[in-house]
Amino acid sequence: SCFFNRGIIPETQKKYAVVRPESLIDRLTKIVGAEHIFFDESARREVSKTTEVEMRTCSAVVYPGSTQEVQAVFEVASLSRTAVWPFSAGKNWGYGTRNALEDGAIVLMLSRLNRILEVNSELAFAVLEPGVTQLQLHEYLENHHPHLIADCTDSSPFGSVVGNSIERGYGYTPSGDHFAQLCGLEVVLPTGELIQTGGGDLGPSRTWNTHKWGYGPSIDGIFSQSNFGVIVKAGVWLRPKPEHLVLFTIDIAEEKLPAAIEGLRKLALSDVIKSHVHIANAFQTLSLVAKYPEAEKKAGRPISLATQKELQLDFGIPDWTAVGGLYGSKAIVMANIRTLKKTLSPLGEIRFFDESTVRQSTKLVRLWRESNGRGVRGLLARIVKSLITKKDFSLVALLPEMYGVLLGKPTWQVLKSAYFKTDLTPADRDLDPARDGCGVIWMAPAVPMSRSEIETAQKLASSLFDRHGFNLSACFTMMNQRTLFFLVGIFFDQNNTEEKIRAQRLYEDLHHEFSNKGFQHYRGGVSDWRARQKNTETVSATRQLLSDLKKVVDPNDILAPSRYR
Repeated sequence: SCFFNRGIIPETQKKYAVVRPESLIDRLTKIVGAEHIFFDESARREVSKTTEVEMRTCSAVVYPGSTQEVQAVFEVASLSRTAVWPFSAGKNWGYGTRNALEDGAIVLMLSRLNRILEVNSELAFAVLEPGVTQLQLHEYLENHHPHLIADCTDSSPFGSVVGNSIERGYGYTPSGDHFAQLCGLEVVLPTGELIQTGGGDLGPSRTWNTHKWGYGPSIDGIFSQSNFGVIVKAGVWLRPKPEHLVLFTIDIAEEKLPAAIEGLRKLALSDVIKSHVHIANAFQTLSLVAKYPEAEKKAGRPISLATQKELQLDFGIPDWTAVGGLYGSKAIVMANIRTLKKTLSPLGEIRFFDESTVRQSTKLVRLWRESNGRGVRGLLARIVKSLITKKDFSLVALLPEMYGVLLGKPTWQVLKSAYFKTDLTPADRDLDPARDGCGVIWMAPAVPMSRSEIETAQKLASSLFDRHGFNLSACFTMMNQRTLFFLVGIFFDQNNTEEKIRAQRLYEDLHHEFSNKGFQHYRGGVSDWRARQKNTETVSATRQLLSDLKKVVDPNDILAPSRYR
């Protein structure tokens, strides 16, 4: 096959090519079984598909079915000094998907490790393997522990709970900081050794999944956004289903955005708002409900401001839309509604939706879809909607989806934005932007939640997107009471070579400019790590310490070399 002809590692990575490929494949096959290892060209290319500009093709894909098999894979890889890149579900589109930094690595897929090992109903935690998906956990809780919920992202329901958490992903509920919800990890080191965090050196701990720090130094953090080990088991904190939830939206004009965010900060600091509010610009919202204009797409040019304003008017989309939730008893929620109105009403139009109004909206959208907008039923749907909102039905249809996310129910709808510049009309489920040829790269600098910092970040991003000929897709997310993640998306046409080159240059400039101005990146991917490889002029004391730790836990540097370093 092509695999055996080219060797498992290309010439640029000769330090890993110690054992003949046949010998390595034979050993891996004995560990996981022939049905769980793939090294033919079509399978390798399928797994290597990405939404980014450059694709790195792996040499083999291995699917272990147990912790012991993961250990054995690393023991073999360590002996042969073969690079191994692990992925939980591989749904991190826009950050590299399932790509290594270089061609020829072994991709270790952990999707077969998909057991929910425990749910403690009384103490509200679960113990999961990395292949457990957001949808799997949600459905399990709904069926067996309906009084509990788990926070989820607004990305794929098939995304890994543990995988997203160790990348410090985030959601919407008060438990939206996902890494903060992990408690007690079981980790396979690159040498094959198995360790547990959170228990110190005193042996089994009764509080392994309830007390994060254990005894002595806490090492959980070195396995987050790193290449120090593979998490094969994790405790995940859950939360009780709220007595009452009201979703709120705020339509914000461009000039009032900094003041609105300052108002949200004050409400968060006073615990009126505990959810992770998302504030999306008009272009990001358009990508959820519309297709990129064909003329602009063919010409490879951005949508003009005039055209965007027309689309905003057609769909009823403001310059910025904030979405969040108020949780608690009915009395507490009503009191917080009054406070939120008092603080933010001068800065934008606020709407509130409880379970009853969301149910009514769901029925209205169903009536519209079943009638195809025609006949008496279609007319009735339009009349009823006009009494509620001027927004398009496609936006009304998002309301129950977002209400569900605020209760930990995953949705496919937000992921549709990745298809904005494709010819495909995304299905209602089972979306895969890499498989379907979408072009998108994400970058998210962390921004202090103050007016001056927000304005600086906005101006910097806007100028760079304009310079490279792209529309700015942006969303500010309140990650905590003092910090925003400024998620910007570069949407590009994978079939347009010139546009792909511009997209990559835009990312590199964004990375350079935001880093130079002290805006740390919330999360990295292949494009980020490649950019960091070029920056080897200075080595900080922290970076040197991490390098020294890497040599201890991974002396042969086989686990995802240069990931986050």
